[in-house]
Amino acid sequence: MTSRRSFVGHIAGIGSAVALADWALVDDALAHAAAAVAAQPRPAFKVLSAAEGRDLEAITSRIVPTTDTPGAREAGVVFFIDQALTTFQKDALGDLRKALTELNQRAGRVRRGASFAALTEAQQDAILVAYDGQDGFGLLRFLTFMGMFGEPSFGGNRNEVGWKLLDFRAHGPHKPPFGYYDAQVTK
Repeated sequence: MTSRRSFVGHIAGIGSAVALADWALVDDALAHAAAAVAAQPRPAFKVLSAAEGRDLEAITSRIVPTTDTPGAREAGVVFFIDQALTTFQKDALGDLRKALTELNQRAGRVRRGASFAALTEAQQDAILVAYDGQDGFGLLRFLTFMGMFGEPSFGGNRNEVGWKLLDFRAHGPHKPPFGYYDAQVTK
């Protein structure tokens, strides 16, 4: 669905966008997502209706699907987005709802009256491929990646599923000596 080149470009874009956002609000959204995924039964959404949440989870789960590795569903991306829409992404709520409406209209043409979440994965993928390039898709992809690859110590990216997907290994801070020269100087 997403080429490796566009994926890397979007990850770089996320870094820029996150740098502009208020980190405390992003951290709150990531923590909310982690708690919501762990809770049984799952908590109600704060902004989204139940139907919007089902459609959005289906969309994010097709952008970063579960395969032999966990995807957006396991990372709690829909709960991250719901929390983000109460704070640093609240201005995006109208655009997000417009995108959900457009995707549900397309779903209804595939199977009369069906919502996006009610379609098969193959049908969902076909709709998203056709929708790629629209402003609404960019917003959905941006929010999905932000919730998927956030810093796990703040509660998102549950069990580092996003980092494992990228084969990124977190390591502690670097401490001296740094390499051969420093090691020789400190003797």
